[in-house]
This record gives sequence, C-alpha cells and structure tokens, in this order.
Amino acid sequence: MKAHPMRWFLTLVLAVMTCAPAVSQVSLGTSQNFAVLGGSTVTNTGVSAISGDVGVSPGTAVTGFPPGMVTNGTIHANDAVAMQAQIDLTTAYNAVAGTPCNVNLSGQDLGGLTLTPGVYCFSTSAQLTGTLRLDFQGNPNAIFLFQIGSTLTTASGSSVLLLNSGGSTCPANLFWQVGSSATLGTGSGFVGNILALSSITLTTAASLSGRALARNGAVTLDTNAVSRCGPATGCPLITVNPATLPNGAIGSAYNQAVSGSGGAAPYSFAVTSGALPTGLVINTATGDITGVPTTAGTFNFTVTATDTNGCQGTRGYVIGIASGVGCPVITLSPTALPPGAIGRPFRETIVASGGQAPYAYAVSGGALPPGLALNTATGEIAGTPISSGFFSFTIRATDANGCLGSRNYVLVIGVFGGAAGIPTLGMGGLAALVLLLIGAGLFAMRSTRG
Repeated sequence: MKAHPMRWFLTLVLAVMTCAPAVSQVSLGTSQNFAVLGGSTVTNTGVSAISGDVGVSPGTAVTGFPPGMVTNGTIHANDAVAMQAQIDLTTAYNAVAGTPCNVNLSGQDLGGLTLTPGVYCFSTSAQLTGTLRLDFQGNPNAIFLFQIGSTLTTASGSSVLLLNSGGSTCPANLFWQVGSSATLGTGSGFVGNILALSSITLTTAASLSGRALARNGAVTLDTNAVSRCGPATGCPLITVNPATLPNGAIGSAYNQAVSGSGGAAPYSFAVTSGALPTGLVINTATGDITGVPTTAGTFNFTVTATDTNGCQGTRGYVIGIASGVGCPVITLSPTALPPGAIGRPFRETIVASGGQAPYAYAVSGGALPPGLALNTATGEIAGTPISSGFFSFTIRATDANGCLGSRNYVLVIGVFGGAAGIPTLGMGGLAALVLLLIGAGLFAMRSTRG
C-alpha cells in the first residue's frame, strides 16, 4: 500500500544534521534552581506537584500552595533569589534568541517529526499535535534550541519523546525560547526548559519535565507535575572562553584552547553540537583544539564545559578555514534558508564575501530539492519544488583567485496548505469531495461486479 504523502512528510526523520550552527552561551545561572518562575504571578489550582524552587519577580503573588506541593525546593516571592533568577533568565533567553537558526520550520506542525540536535526556528507560532521525537544520537548532553516568534501551543494529549538520550529523561540542554506565551494542552507531556517572554499556562493534568520560566507574565498551573531537569541545585554561571576562535587554513597547523570559568575545576570539554573543521580534534581534558585542517569552509560547533560537580556552560563558535595559504576566509550568507512548499515558487540568493569577486557557485555535497536549481554565476537558488522533505546540501563559492569557501544548508519543503498551486478546500468543498469519492468508489465496485 502506497503511503500518503502527507503522512510520509509528518513521519520524516531528519537523520543527519550536517550543518548545525553555532550555539550562543546558554546557561540558566541561578534560574536553573527553579522549576517554576513567573514575572507577575504564579497561580495554582488543584494538587500540582512541583520539584524545584517556585518563584516570582518583580510580582509578589504566589498562590495555590497548598493544595499545590513543592518538593526539593522553596517558594521565593520577589526576594533576592527570585530577582537574581529573573536576571539570569533574561541572559539565557537572549542567548537562545540570538543564536543563528539552522532549520526554519515555520508553518510546520512539530507532531510527527523526528529531529536531531540543532537550532530550529518558527517566524511566528509553533504547534505540537501528536508526538515530537528528539533523537539525541547517544549524547545526553546534545543541544536542541527552538526559537519561536510568538506562541507555543501543544494540543491535548500531545507529547515529546526522547530517543537515544543515554538514559536521560530530562535533558538539561533542551530549550524552548518563546516570543510571547506558551500553553501546554490538557494531559500533554512536554520536555525541556520553556523560556517565555510573557506567560506560561499548563492546563489540566499537563506535565513538564524541565522548567516553566516566564520573564514578564504569569505562570498558571492546574493539577500539573513539573520536575526540574539538570544538575540538582546551586549551579553557578559557567562561562566557556574565549568568546571567539581564530580562523585557519588548509595545510596549516591549528592550535587553540578553550577553557571554563565560574565553576569548580577541573573541567571536561566536548563538542555537543555541529562539528569541528575536518582534521581538527578537541582534547576533552585540556580543551586544546589541534590538528591540520583539510577542508575549506565555515564550520559551526558548540563546546560544552562540565565542571567537577556536573554543572555545565556552553558557547558556540565559528571557525573559517581558508583554502590555502594566502587565501582569505570566504563566507557564505545567509546562515539558514527559509522553508518552501510544493507548488510555490522559491527564490533565495547565496552571497559570498571575503574574497575577490566575481564568485562561481556550485553544489559540492548533497542535493537541492527536486525542482530547484542553482545559478552558478549569481548564487540564486530558484524554481518550484516538487517533493517535500528535509534536503541537506553544501554550497561552495570560488573567487576570482581560485580561493574557496562553503556552507552547509538544510532546506525544508512542506506540503501544507497555503502553497501556491495547491488548491485548498473549505468544509463545503471537502464534503462535496467526499461525496464524489464515495460515488466514484460505488461506481468502480459496480463496474467490477459487472
């Protein structure tokens, strides 16, 4: 039986993320100790069970405890602890919001998707209906960032399922940055740290393995279970240094070090998202990044430093590798491409900089979505997509002197309503279509019997 294209798309697995972007410094600081933190009020109805601190600032009202229960934490109503937590929450919120987007999922429902570590964005609202699967690929410290322009809403009974997470059911490096308000539907099961600019609402019997942290608005609870993720308590703000790393060149030895500060030494280091330039490795004990680069391009990756108490800090880096001695680092923009849709004309231009114009462009790895083509002289990707899915490819630019630069992209092509060339039906039209299909089926059955 042939799979319906819509169902195929919703169950599509993004198996390889070859172009995860740099992730900014993301640490919750003292807000990490909170399971629930509101800006104006925290209000509870029913017997909610909260594991971790509950607080509010600059508001002062925390109501509904009891019947709500707080374990492994205390209530902070606009005291010094809650004030500092809000300051640290703002820092974390801005860090996530300022991270370059890797895959634009605007207009797609998260339900039915399987995603690997990376940075995903929605220009406006995000919706989860059904099950979202997050594949950690065996690394419980892998980083998922979701940037949502306005609202995050989960339907009743929806859920987030973790795959290959090394046994972790409550990962510390899963963040949902929400530009306005988040609402978890009745009986839904959600995972991750929700960082909302305005309010967060957990409707009846919704559960959250993570944190509900609202900067300016209220957190509203109704017979919920909220369990804080990550290191137990008291983690300081750990900073990974330096802020940037120098570029390199093919064939030239590279030797730079990253370090951790703010926590308890010794630190261990790991690349938790993206990839180092080909030919380089990181020493997990010292933070030294060494080797001889073998591939030109722009490489985005995240380094996580873990102190002796298990507290973590992360920083995203970008290293440009020139194609040889005497060649500049050639950078391709933008860092991510907007999504497209079947039947809708698509047109975006890749622009190279840093070298000597004119540039020649080519697809050096992967493949463009069917229906799209690259103009090798201008860098324009144009056409009308004919297949849906996630398409991973590399664009290489060569300047007038033969120097190279490249960037990896993931382009999402959807099949949802609103695409030009795809007719949409109202309820009346849909009913008429159903009647036509039933009539056609009856006609076919009679023809077969005859």
